[in-house]
Amino acid sequence: MNNEITFHIQSAPFWDWRVALDLFLGGAGVGAFLFAVLIDEWFKGKYQRICRTAAWLSPFLVGAGLSLVLLKMGRPLHLFLTYTNFNPTAPLWWGGIFQPLMVVGGTIYAFMWVNRQQPDPVRKWVGRLLSPLALVVGGYHGMLLSLMVARPIWNTGPTVLAALLGFASTGIAVVMLVHLFRMKRGGRLADENHVAAFLDDMRVVRNSLMAVLTLQLGTAFLWWQSLKYGNLQDQQALLAANESYGFMAWWLGMGLGVLLPLGLGAITVLRGETRDRRLQITMIGLTSVLILAGGVFFRFALVLGGQSALPVAIGF
Repeated sequence: MNNEITFHIQSAPFWDWRVALDLFLGGAGVGAFLFAVLIDEWFKGKYQRICRTAAWLSPFLVGAGLSLVLLKMGRPLHLFLTYTNFNPTAPLWWGGIFQPLMVVGGTIYAFMWVNRQQPDPVRKWVGRLLSPLALVVGGYHGMLLSLMVARPIWNTGPTVLAALLGFASTGIAVVMLVHLFRMKRGGRLADENHVAAFLDDMRVVRNSLMAVLTLQLGTAFLWWQSLKYGNLQDQQALLAANESYGFMAWWLGMGLGVLLPLGLGAITVLRGETRDRRLQITMIGLTSVLILAGGVFFRFALVLGGQSALPVAIGF
């Protein structure tokens, strides 16, 4: 009698670069939306331009990420079926329901910023009502990964927290980068008084971003600890992921996207922010680029590294 066991192993990760970019773009879009709402609330409608930038970036980024993941899954026109098949226990159902709603709601909110020179109470309430939806979409990306029990890299406690912190940092970074570009094109960077007032007011944003990056660093450490000192499968998953994507995750993701921006921010503060406004503007642009680049690399490493092949144990 010939006993033969055949394993059918997929030759490549099921979730590819499109899913990684969906996590990045969707997270940045959610962060941009919440940035617009919070800045509008905090400064009582003072910074119309930056809020408008953030509001328009949000549906564009979330929609781009959603389009990529739908193309990956195939049959994108079947998305409407999620609204006719109630299945709240399925993580993908949450994405199919709430991401399109975020795109539609974010677009409505963005249009409410067109030609608005005075604070609009209706717009404020729309932003407030959509904020819980934005938090659900941001947290969903982490929840989707953390529920995959067959993937030890993803199936950890810090995964959801990392998703929430990730959308906060990338959302702020993309808005600041695009807004600085708009300020340069509009000639507002040449106005020293305007730049000084803007930078002084945005200090609270800078401090919030530094706090988020510090929390990201701590979350990554806890995530690494939970795997390194977990069970054998966790340790093997971490080893396999590090062998293939360790450089991308730690040096490019954490080093380039978290540690270096923190260091540059500290240097700017120590050198005296008010004495060199040009340096401050340059550092904002540079750190924003680094945060976005690091965010892309880390999500690629997370998605692809989480699917690294593990040793197969067979018992008879």
